Order: sequence, then structure tokens, then C-alpha cells
Amino acid sequence: MTSERSGDYYALVCALVCSVGNITAKVGLRSITPELFQFYLFGFGFIMSAAYLIRPNARKEVFTTNKKALGLIFVLSLLFSFGIYTFISSLKLIEPATVSFLSRFEVIIVLLFAFIFLKERLKPIELIGGLITIGGIFVLKFKTNMVISEAASLMILSAFFFALAEIIIKKNINLVGTIRFIFWRNIFAVFIFYAILIYRNQPIIIIDSNAMFLTALTAFLLPIMGRFTYLEALKRIKVSRAALITQSMPLFTAAFALIILGTYPTPIEWLGGGLIILGVVVIKLKFGKVKPASN
Repeated sequence: MTSERSGDYYALVCALVCSVGNITAKVGLRSITPELFQFYLFGFGFIMSAAYLIRPNARKEVFTTNKKALGLIFVLSLLFSFGIYTFISSLKLIEPATVSFLSRFEVIIVLLFAFIFLKERLKPIELIGGLITIGGIFVLKFKTNMVISEAASLMILSAFFFALAEIIIKKNINLVGTIRFIFWRNIFAVFIFYAILIYRNQPIIIIDSNAMFLTALTAFLLPIMGRFTYLEALKRIKVSRAALITQSMPLFTAAFALIILGTYPTPIEWLGGGLIILGVVVIKLKFGKVKPASN
């Protein structure tokens, strides 16, 4: 298998595992609150990331974290926690495929923040793609029912939190690191959601075995396998190519939701979601000459 073909494979697997992760999260949320779900999600995430410390290089990276890096990771943990909180809260409300469509709006917010904070110029094709995507958001926000409209508002907030975190990471990638960030982020997130549970006056209870399994499976699929497969794709193919392949995620999510949950988006949700995906694809197509990420 060529390096390019294996890169396509990893990007496709990323879309698949994240789609399945959306479904397991949706089912797991049936019996518990979003706050409790995420408390356990990051608890399992911490256990899984701690197991990785068996590798000497990973231990060295984690335990040599200085105060500046730790402070930055804490700020990023807050942003990621609020981003995930609004994402999961939206998933609790509506069909998984529609949430997956809405999550693509993050690309537009990243472009906006890159323009504001990194002084990157916006090209005409990016503005066209942005307008198409905003049209899709408008359809889902104002042309659907109140529940979907509320979920769309949560996903817009989620996009802002994730995009801002992405910009900060881009400017401080060497300081933050990969294993270092994942390990400390999981620890901080457990305490952040513990504080949210206290604020929401929700007791920390032992969830049933089914919800426990689904939460652990979601922790494995989304933050671990999803991250790993996407990074492996970037080592082999262009960023634009990997991004275009992973735009298939909402379609996989819709297929899995239909097979497992028996649910699917309405025609108006397909219209709004299709416009969002089209806008993102238009933006990504401009990166035809982006070099593959180095090993």
C-alpha cells in the first residue's frame, strides 16, 4: 500500500470512528445527564492516557511540563471542556447526524479567528465558502423547530470554543506538545466537570454498567482513536485531502444513526447540513498545494 493510499485510509477511518463515537455518546446520554457523562468521559480518558505513560518518552514529556505550559494547558482545558459541554448538550437534544453537520461550522470560526489573531488574509474562495456555510446554519437555526434551533445555538458556541483553542494551540504547539496536552487536559477536565456538577447541584453517582461501557467506548473512539487516525493521515497526505475525506463524517453518522437508532435527518435538516458541508468543501479545495505534514 502506498503512503498516499494509506493516508486516505487513515482519514476515512477517522471519519468512521468519530461517527461511531457520536452514536455511542448519544445512546449513553439516554440515562444520564451531559455533565455526569463528561465527568466519566474524561475520567476514562485520563486512565487511558495514563496507561500510555508506560513509554519512557511519554513520561519524560509529561513530567517535564513547566509552569508556563501547565498554565496554558489549563486555559485550553477550559476552552475544550466548554466546547465539549455544548457539543454533548446539543447531542442530548437532537439527532446525531444533524449535530455532526453543525460541528463543521468550526471551520468558519477558525478562519475568522485566524484573520483576527494571526493576521491571515481571507481569500475570495474562503468568503464564498463561508457564506454558503452560514446559509446552512441559518436554515438549521431559523427554518426548523425550536429544539433544533436551541441545539444549533449550542453548536455555534461549541465552534467558538474549539476554534479559539485551535488558534492558541497553533501559536504554541511546541510548548503544549501532544502527549503532555492530552494527559494534563484529561486531569483538568475531570475537575472542571466536577465543579460543574456541584454548580448544577447534581450528585456524583455510580452509573449503570451499560452507560459505563458506552462512556468508556466513547472516550476511546473520539479523543483517542479519532485523534490518532487523523494525525496518521496528516503524516501521509495533504491537509486539504485529509480534511475533504473527513467531511464524510456526517454521512457516516447519518447511516449509523439510521441502522442503530432508527433515526435520520428531515429534508430541511439535510438541506441545512448539505449547505454547511458544501461551504466547507469549497474552502478546503483551495488548499491544493499544501504540503503533507512531516513525520
